Amino acid sequence: MTIKHPVIRYHGSKFRLAKWVISHFPDHRCYVEPFGGAAGVLMQKEPSYAEVYNDLDSEVVNLFQVLRDKAMNEQLQHACYLTPYSRDEFELARVNINDPIERARRMVVRACMGFGSAASSGGTSGFRSDSKRKYATASHLWAKYPENLAAVCSRLQGVIIENKPAIQLIKQHDSVDTMFYVDPPYVPSTRVMRNRYYNFELTTGQHHELLQVLKSISGMVAISGYESELYNDELLTLPYVI
Repeated sequence: MTIKHPVIRYHGSKFRLAKWVISHFPDHRCYVEPFGGAAGVLMQKEPSYAEVYNDLDSEVVNLFQVLRDKAMNEQLQHACYLTPYSRDEFELARVNINDPIERARRMVVRACMGFGSAASSGGTSGFRSDSKRKYATASHLWAKYPENLAAVCSRLQGVIIENKPAIQLIKQHDSVDTMFYVDPPYVPSTRVMRNRYYNFELTTGQHHELLQVLKSISGMVAISGYESELYNDELLTLPYVI
């Protein structure tokens, strides 16, 4: 089943760039996303022998765990069908809850009804109530959202879903035929606005630590991010940098 739409609107998601990103991947047996986020690339690439999705944010990990389970996926679809597009629902979605399906529903409500893409990843956002869009309003898109979830469930079969620090995961799955797609939070110095967009950010020091690990592993690595002095200094002397 083809996935035509992002799982959720998520800050920094590479869903629209996924085909271009994938075109740069060498042959591999194991595919790992240490900073999985909305899994924009994973959702569009052909399945590998082994695949690992990881994120430190338990909110988005819970969503993917629910989406992967057929019974819970169907319950989430039904819950979304019954959810009106409203400011009250958006405000309710900010309240934490333990039930995994309702927790997932509230996350997709924040993502779909929030203004901008930061509401799903820990950033601040207001309610998106546009009514003048030429092709489809946000409420029209919300009405169609549940019908896309069955395809996501199918794609996630066989994918390991983890919730641990990225460096720990990288070391665990490193091998000569492992492909790591590394898309961490942007380096602080590259941001025009210094807003917090994620529940778990990386400091400049943590980016440096990540780079040291990536330079030491046996596997293959593709990195996404804005150009920065830190990454240039660490990576531009290495072979095969695009």
